[in-house]
Amino acid sequence: MIDPVMKKLDIEKLSVLLREHAETELNDRKIRGKEIVIHQNGAPVYHETFGSSCADGNLLEKNRIYRLASMTKPITATAVLQLADRGLLDIDGPASKYFPQMKELKAATVKDGKIVKLVPAKNEIRICDLLSHTSGIGCSPVFELMSSTSKLPLDEAIREILRQPLSFEPRTSQMYSPTDAFDVAAGIVELVSGMSFDEYLKKNIFEPLEMPDTTFDPTAEQRRRTVALFGCTPEGECFDAPMSEEFVFADYLPRRMAAGAGLISTARDYMHFADMLCSGGTAFNGARILSPEAVKRMSSSNIPENIDMGYERWGLGVRVIFSPKYPYGLGVGCFGWSGAYGTHFWVDPANCLAVVMMKNGIYDGGAGNNSATALERDVSACLI
Repeated sequence: MIDPVMKKLDIEKLSVLLREHAETELNDRKIRGKEIVIHQNGAPVYHETFGSSCADGNLLEKNRIYRLASMTKPITATAVLQLADRGLLDIDGPASKYFPQMKELKAATVKDGKIVKLVPAKNEIRICDLLSHTSGIGCSPVFELMSSTSKLPLDEAIREILRQPLSFEPRTSQMYSPTDAFDVAAGIVELVSGMSFDEYLKKNIFEPLEMPDTTFDPTAEQRRRTVALFGCTPEGECFDAPMSEEFVFADYLPRRMAAGAGLISTARDYMHFADMLCSGGTAFNGARILSPEAVKRMSSSNIPENIDMGYERWGLGVRVIFSPKYPYGLGVGCFGWSGAYGTHFWVDPANCLAVVMMKNGIYDGGAGNNSATALERDVSACLI
């Protein structure tokens, strides 16, 4: 039953708004296509596709496959929180328990594109810091100065990552880590579980949530079902951006299992994941994935109070809305994240709402992309 104090979606109004915005984006060549799925109180209330899947003009079918990019991060955080739920690790404990070399990390000072000073880190990195962008691992300005680990297997990549300096003293600042900090967290999952990271996700998250098309390493059939990356020249000429058959995200090989960016998925699969979070950790089929306490920890601020992020704060693998002045309509307590190629999702616990948007392009992606903020406004305007 729907909670009587919960706002309910006006689906008729929402359908009109979403179609109008999609048609505008298509006419202005801002997108090739996109798919939107919305559930309220665990039940589907909206699922529609717009546009085409590639330059040949084929209409976009429901549940095509998309590159998740950074919408991989909440899944990695879920894996870590599961192990904490099972008493197998302490989310607030030092990551050096699993990688002793982390006791020797140094924070860098960068000037004019060069490292000019290295100082031993005073604060030990906790596991939760890896998931809240407060560790200093794999972020600007040091990240751009280091050799790429995109072609290495995960275990070798982690060893190389932990040879690199930090961008700041842990927990004194926040800076987005595209994947490296999450890769270290994935390494902890492997060490604690005794399973490879992809195997752990499959057995403990994807299979219980019935997410068969979510993977780091797509089959040939899954690659055929993956939508093309849309691009557009400054002159307005649209094209499908080339992507090597070897890769899913940028130039990261599947064996790298980039825990912050490397998964593919469908809107259906990811909605099963979002619905689970909205339901306090229980899947649509009754499977318990996380405890309510773990979901609460994920969706609460995990950064020091003195770090200012404006309207939002980092949870674990997600951003959390913390101010009623958030400009795109989402209420305090809503949480979710986006991907560099345009994917976006959020959970609204107060209104038992889960929203997933899938699109793939080489621009207008990431947090605050135009399709995402328009969707947030439209959904918020239709809660009555």
